[in-house]
Formats: sequence, structure tokens, C-alpha cells
Amino acid sequence: MKSRRNFLKQGALASTALVVLKPFESIASVTSSFTGVNSSQHKLVFLHTAHLDSYGDHNVIRYIKNIKSNNKNAILLKAGHVKREESYSLNYDASVNDVNNTSTIKGYYKIIKKDGLKTGIVYANPVESNVISNVIILSTYLKKEKKCTMVVCLSGLGYQNKNTPDDLTLAKSSADIDMIIGGHRENFSNHPFIALNSNHAEVIIHAASRDTFTCGEIEIDFDSRGEKRGLNFKTHS
Repeated sequence: MKSRRNFLKQGALASTALVVLKPFESIASVTSSFTGVNSSQHKLVFLHTAHLDSYGDHNVIRYIKNIKSNNKNAILLKAGHVKREESYSLNYDASVNDVNNTSTIKGYYKIIKKDGLKTGIVYANPVESNVISNVIILSTYLKKEKKCTMVVCLSGLGYQNKNTPDDLTLAKSSADIDMIIGGHRENFSNHPFIALNSNHAEVIIHAASRDTFTCGEIEIDFDSRGEKRGLNFKTHS
């Protein structure tokens, strides 16, 4: 366990440095070099949007549809609120809300199973009291009780705040959240960021905004035990 934590800590620090210097480039080679594992048994592709314009972002929508139709392991997430016309054009796997009520996170969480891996999705609602502690409790439940390989939080908190809960605080306070997808309209990081949680394990923080890019793509490779072995960021405008 100690060596695993050390790897995670070193991998996160190296990855963060690379992301800052060269945003949105692959960091799979960095994480693989610490494990000595270059091949993967499973791969999940997370696509996420926040404020997609169904009328103006035709190329991105076409790209998302192509990935979804040709990759059975693609998971499409929406951290921002879904517009009626958008819900008809894209089939989200999980979202904060949906007019057809097919992708909405109900009962505080949703579990998606792809390639034999379970991904638990939760929502950090900025108007909810004790939102940080509630999300932490729920993420631990999904990881320990529901045996989710990945726990992803769709967050409306904002990347960094002075006096209110934010994505950075949530990441650093958690033990079982693997990824935070931001949906705040103004408060977000322009680049992917990797924070260390309370166990010194990596938490990916990413957000899509039409000010920078309209769709984020995160590819994660797993070994046969469900351990993360590779990570790659892409963005699409």
C-alpha cells in the first residue's frame, strides 16, 4: 500500500508539472514509466461538455456522436444543465438534469457499466448544505460498497473559491473521488489539473467551456486489476 501511494504521489506531481507546461498533451507515458506497464487491459473514454450550443457547435456534436457510435466504452457526461434542444441531439450517459429524464442522476448517484468496469457518477450541488461531506460519503459508498472502479463527480461548485466549497477543496478532502468534471460557467480552470486527495492519490479536475473548448476528452487505461495505468487528455472546439 505504501509503495502504491508513493507511486501515485510521484505520478501526480510529474503529471501536474507536464499539464502546466504543456496543457492537453498526453501524460500516459509519465504514469506508465512509474509502473513499468505499457499495455492496458481496459480503456474508458470520458467525453464531457458543460455549455454546448446545439446550433453553433455542429462539428463538436458530430465528433461526439462519432465517438459514441464507434466506441462502446465511451461515457458522455454533462456537468452543466442540459437544454431541451441539446438533449435531442446527444445521448448523455449522465447529466445534472435532462428533459427526458433518461440521463439524470437520480437518488444522488448513477452507476454506468462499460467494459466490465463500474463508474459511479455523483453531483456536487452548490446550493446543498454540507455538500463536500455529503459527496465524500457518497463517493466512499460507491467505491467500497458498490465496487466502482471510477467515481466521477459532476460539480457546480466552481474550481476555486475564497469562502465557499470548490472543486479543489473537494478533491483534496476526498479519498475515493477519481475525477471532478466542472460545470460552472465562470469559475473553471483553463487547463486539466491533477490534485492529490487525502490519501495522496490522483484526482483529475477538468472542465469544458465555450470560452476555451466545448468538449473535453479523457482516456484512461486500466490493467486487469482495475488499476489506472495511462492517462490522455484531448480537447475539441
